[in-house]
Amino acid sequence: MTAQIPILPERENFVARHSVGPYFLLTFTGSWMGAFAVAAPHLLRGEGVPKFAGLMMFPGMLLGPSAVGILLTRVVYGSSGLRDLYSRMGRVRVPARWYAALLIPPVLVMSVLLGMKTFVSPVFAPNRFLIGIWFGFVAGFFEEIGWMGYAFPKMRRTENALAPAILLGLLWGAWHIPVIDYLGISTPHGPTGSLFFSPSPPP
Repeated sequence: MTAQIPILPERENFVARHSVGPYFLLTFTGSWMGAFAVAAPHLLRGEGVPKFAGLMMFPGMLLGPSAVGILLTRVVYGSSGLRDLYSRMGRVRVPARWYAALLIPPVLVMSVLLGMKTFVSPVFAPNRFLIGIWFGFVAGFFEEIGWMGYAFPKMRRTENALAPAILLGLLWGAWHIPVIDYLGISTPHGPTGSLFFSPSPPP
């Protein structure tokens, strides 16, 4: 989905005037409540969240960015905004070299994990959850309805896209907190979780 800013008339209401803040508030609230609904039966019994339930928390979270993005597009831009949003989902024009660039993040992540496995702890050994590749395609599609389909065009009001992109990336990362111990190629983190996210290992 492209991040082209829709040239559409905005409605005169509170959400239209303050449309970015409500998006993140509703997305985080809805997604985290969805994740909690899946984990609650185990937590209320004083149990740990099993691996499968942890993975199922993520589909519940996906309703947040997608549903809120569609809802606020309808509220702010009306039916013409929804048509524009849906049309942008299939309007992808990316040079072939950028697809090769997609390999850079997983290669870097694997390199870091293998290094930490060797020099820090075997707990960082990469998992082989290959079906996660398919999950990534599905999750990416539904997430980007909100992140890039609605939020980023609203955040990028000028030609400077770097600062909004960095901010959106940080918020996107924080959005994953409820499932941080169940997703990715190094899970669960267990007692080494703080070490995984620290800038450098403790002495």
